[in-house]
Amino acid sequence: MNAHHAVILGAGAAGTAAARALAGQQDVRLTLLAQSNEQPTSRMLIKGVAMGMTTPELIRLPLPRAEFVADTARRVDTARREVRLASGAVIGYDSLIVASGSRARRLDAELPGVEEAERAGRLLTLHTLDDAMGVRRALLARGKRARIAIVGGGLIAAETASTLQAQGHLVSLIARSELPGVASFGRSVAARIAADHRSHVSTYFGRSVSRISSEGAASVISLDDGGAIAADLIIMALGTEPLSPAPWENGIDVDDRLRAHGVEGVYAAGGVSVHHDDHLGTWRIDHWEDSMAQATHAAQALLHGLALGQDPGSYRPRSAHMAMMYGRMISGVGIGGFPETEADAGAEARDAEEFLVLHQHQGTVVGASGVDAVGEVYQWGQRLHTVEA
Repeated sequence: MNAHHAVILGAGAAGTAAARALAGQQDVRLTLLAQSNEQPTSRMLIKGVAMGMTTPELIRLPLPRAEFVADTARRVDTARREVRLASGAVIGYDSLIVASGSRARRLDAELPGVEEAERAGRLLTLHTLDDAMGVRRALLARGKRARIAIVGGGLIAAETASTLQAQGHLVSLIARSELPGVASFGRSVAARIAADHRSHVSTYFGRSVSRISSEGAASVISLDDGGAIAADLIIMALGTEPLSPAPWENGIDVDDRLRAHGVEGVYAAGGVSVHHDDHLGTWRIDHWEDSMAQATHAAQALLHGLALGQDPGSYRPRSAHMAMMYGRMISGVGIGGFPETEADAGAEARDAEEFLVLHQHQGTVVGASGVDAVGEVYQWGQRLHTVEA
């Protein structure tokens, strides 16, 4: 009897985690497909490369024991159970885990001046290793006190603003939201982050870019309120969108076992997966730890379907994430953005202005986030989805 052929699309956090969970199964033949010419890296450490704090070699991911192919998947034929690759090759599968990740969301290409600024190397994203190297070269070329505008208000934007400000750059932070980060950390933590931004960098919250024009070797960003910002470099940090092969151009809808809706033998995990479940509704998380947890769960569900393992049950986000911003440690577990209640982080914590908030959905705690309260936040990891608020 031939071994069951499991193919994994993607060699980042999710793909390598799924491969590790499946490696060593005697009845499973494993193929790991990466992007063409891709050397798998830890996207969690990309910013360190961009800011000159680490080298590309130090963020390489070790490959699990599997057949490795660097050839971008273009289309999946679910009827034939075949993956069509950029080279023209075709790989058949019995089961498929799509873990192809995400791509950086960009400014609208129709916005005046965007394409010109990108061609000139004055408008960059920070998502891949190539992006990080591009940002690093741009920073070195502009010196230690460059005018840098960051467009976006999420975790990457906030942490990048903090790091660049600490390195001596003149940072402007532009965000469409009046309170950036509220969807990830909730209102209380986002308000603290916003206050720290205002104390350290120039902030333009509740504003959007209407035009980018050239001024010598620099750019002028026109805002929707008529304001203007001069910048030597613009970094887009507008979040991510799923990066998936056809026929799933907008991500893959999955159930609580990470199974693709309406397709036999296909699972999805990480930034490419859009979750639909009775517990949390529709949601998507794109960060390192949760991508690995999702992929491991998908692999366990696959093995259970082959009678090679136990049913992992319903997937619930419990993974942790944290970032250092202006000397404060911002941390979270689970899923934030739901209504919050302030929790007790201890008398000593309160004296230091540390605090913890719990996020609840339908009466159950589904996330926790805090400022300088990492221990208290992380302790909630395994209690989420089981404790009433």
